[in-house]
Amino acid sequence: MPSPTSPELRAAVASLAALAVRYDDRRPDRWAPVPEQLDEVIARDVDLAEAGRVARAPLVAELARRFEFPAHYLDAILLVPRERFVLPEDLAASADDTPLPLDRAGHATVSAPHAYLLTYSLLGLAPGDRLLELGTGTGYGAALARRIVGPTGHVTSIEIDPALHVRAARLLGARPDPRGDEALACSGAGPSHEAASVTLLCGDGRSLAEHVLAVGRALPSERPWKVAVTYALTAPPAALEDQLADGSVLVAPVGPWEGHQELMRVERRQGALLREVHGAVRYVAERGRG
Repeated sequence: MPSPTSPELRAAVASLAALAVRYDDRRPDRWAPVPEQLDEVIARDVDLAEAGRVARAPLVAELARRFEFPAHYLDAILLVPRERFVLPEDLAASADDTPLPLDRAGHATVSAPHAYLLTYSLLGLAPGDRLLELGTGTGYGAALARRIVGPTGHVTSIEIDPALHVRAARLLGARPDPRGDEALACSGAGPSHEAASVTLLCGDGRSLAEHVLAVGRALPSERPWKVAVTYALTAPPAALEDQLADGSVLVAPVGPWEGHQELMRVERRQGALLREVHGAVRYVAERGRG
């Protein structure tokens, strides 16, 4: 891989910024819902997609230098088109390792790429796993996880904001779920090696997650859930922990929105809950039930 400071990669970053200008003035209000037609135009922009992929190469090199992430995690960062999941006005920054806002109030973001991989590494997310994500946003985390768990795995993700839920379903290639209007499911778009099954649910994260985990406990033949919370909880989620089946793992940031947060890992092993803390983090606040 070329050096992150090589002329080729500097040119790729500049190319991404130049192509992003096409979409800077498409909307009078950057915080309004993104029209379906605009997402479709961005998805068809092959020059933008290639520039985004090449511009992410230095990010992948930096993550490889800083962390011991598995190679297939880094492949997911390189190959999942983050530029499609941010606001159109933020396309030029889509290859940066920084969170990008999705609403005016700062209630939702597309998290920094390394944050997803930190959570997935603490979960031990691997091919064939079942991931339950609280906080879909526009679906970038679900897209990364779908690539990691592969066609034999499954991703279920919950979003409280109906507009974000609808956009995530669109970006992930979702179709209506026959089990109910509150759910959207997709089998993935593109080549079969990228397409793990994804279910998107709209509603309060903890309430729906408790239901999903309770159903899973009733089906012991299924693989244990791995649970990723993408927003800060003010206290450990006792009700969620109670629903963890043996072998299940939960990772969540815990602490006040404007205070000290820590990334907590909880695993149920032989009936006992084992807790670990893995460093300071900063996530948006939980919405819905506290």
